Amino acid sequence: MEEKFIRNISIVCSVAGLALLFFVSRSIELKQTDIIQISYDDIGKNVKICGEVVSKFVSKTGHVFFKLKGETDGIDVVIFNNTAKKFNSNFDKEVCVTGTVDEYEGKLEIIAKNIQVR
Repeated sequence: MEEKFIRNISIVCSVAGLALLFFVSRSIELKQTDIIQISYDDIGKNVKICGEVVSKFVSKTGHVFFKLKGETDGIDVVIFNNTAKKFNSNFDKEVCVTGTVDEYEGKLEIIAKNIQVR
């Protein structure tokens, strides 16, 4: 009897803990980073940047490539087709991008996971 009670308490605590982690993780938002502050030390890190879309190209395969310009600097952003399908790629002004810093051909870029039009 006691063993069954302890097992049930363990299950309830585990489920409650997982639910709490889920809801807390949904409410955590990345702090906005200035584009000029992004460096090669940030490769692999998630960042949130905002700026003006100054050029954009959509490939035949559905990948979206654009340059995002902040106040003093710019950075290339890539949205691969599986992610681009979730977003309307008709944005052309101010956007905020959440994604992972990466390096391609010696230049830093952001692999976008989320885009919000400002």
